[in-house]
Amino acid sequence: MKNVVSLLIGVFLYSYVFAQPPVNRYNSNLFSTVSETTNILFSSNVPQPVPGGGFYESITGYPLNVDEFSTTPVNLYMNIFQPTGDTLSKRPLIIICFGGGFVTGSKDHWSIRLLAQELAKRGYVTAVIDYRLGMNIFDAELSKRAVYRGVQDGRSAVRFFKADAASANSYRVDPEQIYIGGHSAGAFVATHNAYLETEIERPASTYVWPQGCGLFDWNTCWCPDQGCLDCVGNNQSYSGHAKAIFSLAGAVGETDYMEGNEDPKVVMFHSEDDETVPYESGEPFGSLLWAVVGSDLPVVYGSSPMSDRADNIGLPNDFKTYSNRGHDVHEQTSSTLYTDIVPGISDWFFDELLKPNQHFMSGKTFVCNSTPEQIYEVTPDLASYYDWEIIGGSFVNMSNWDNQVTVIWDINAPIKSISMTPYSSLDAKGDEVVLNITSASTFQNTWMLGSDNWSNDEGWTLGQLPESCHHVIIPNQTSATNINVLPNISITIKSLHIGTNATLTVQNPSQITVQD
Repeated sequence: MKNVVSLLIGVFLYSYVFAQPPVNRYNSNLFSTVSETTNILFSSNVPQPVPGGGFYESITGYPLNVDEFSTTPVNLYMNIFQPTGDTLSKRPLIIICFGGGFVTGSKDHWSIRLLAQELAKRGYVTAVIDYRLGMNIFDAELSKRAVYRGVQDGRSAVRFFKADAASANSYRVDPEQIYIGGHSAGAFVATHNAYLETEIERPASTYVWPQGCGLFDWNTCWCPDQGCLDCVGNNQSYSGHAKAIFSLAGAVGETDYMEGNEDPKVVMFHSEDDETVPYESGEPFGSLLWAVVGSDLPVVYGSSPMSDRADNIGLPNDFKTYSNRGHDVHEQTSSTLYTDIVPGISDWFFDELLKPNQHFMSGKTFVCNSTPEQIYEVTPDLASYYDWEIIGGSFVNMSNWDNQVTVIWDINAPIKSISMTPYSSLDAKGDEVVLNITSASTFQNTWMLGSDNWSNDEGWTLGQLPESCHHVIIPNQTSATNINVLPNISITIKSLHIGTNATLTVQNPSQITVQD
């Protein structure tokens, strides 16, 4: 029985130390298929304005003249996509919102669904959501209530996943990595999720606000206060603020909503010939509203001024601009996406939010043949998995979950190097860091600085402190120069040459032993 236990322990240690690195996610279609869970309720009994009637509603069928003072409760649903066969315990989430000017559209729009499916194949969990429709396009202030409703609903979807992650975690979402995006009106939902953050920034019309009613609107009815950003829908104890966004032909009510470099990062796609949402600034539907008598919408600021504002405040952003894609900047045909859209979204989130930070490796690159066993380490706490590799040596002590390794170099190997590739807890692959190693029986190590501390690595031509196989040279100096060896240092070197005008002060109880 003892032998069996020992064998099992040995197998476990072998698999622990020499585990296969995670497969890189987010940069390609890692999964061939996705699974869909449909019609998940995320927001209950939220007030939606009723149609107000009139000529334009009757001929279009769209709720574009709604009575904001009269509402009916509705439920909101989402469809959730997950990569088939994925076993990762936590994944980043992207919530995607359809376009339609806040008067039409649904989560079932083909391109929104296709975005969700393709992003899920790269390793994300994705969700397409419904939000409340209905706008009054004849009053610039009242129209802002439609955007605000959509923002509240997008935030409710974020809260749904945060609440689930805190309980059953049915969808294995990392609550710290929730992003939101969309097209057109859906992009408005995303941009204002990111940058409309305080009660002070709320449009005045989202509070109690008058609207004409009755015959010829001669009477005044009062539209109810829409409440705070997270005061409508379910799971209100959580924040509905997303960590980052993508915007397809989107805009924002005021660029001043974008306040600093700690705001959510954004990747934007917009075409200069967009006649629905301005690339620069202006009223939405500018090319169409001339045909609607009495229309009145507020000026909004498109992707170009948003990018300028982000640059001015140091907010990380990526602006992909086009000249001939029109408003549907992501739809190449009636059934296909432009090939740069999914990678543009996925790679941006990966590079800015998921990829481990750059690591730096420390350890000796010039190794004495007499001391082939060395320790190497990388920056701690920046990764959860370390893929170590070695050429021209072997590991004495190595774990894929440790930022430090011990190696023995083969002094006869013609090529020697050690490398490490980091992975995050979400299996995002970082950049490889490599040290090339030179071994020899002796090295020359020359002091490069003026007066300074002997123990300053940067003072030596080898970039490391003198050791037993080093011929140490302190060259001639143009003026009196002293190199100081601090107390409690014991050093053995091969030889020592001190040039003119140079002195070496060895403080007690330090000691330098010269072999030759």
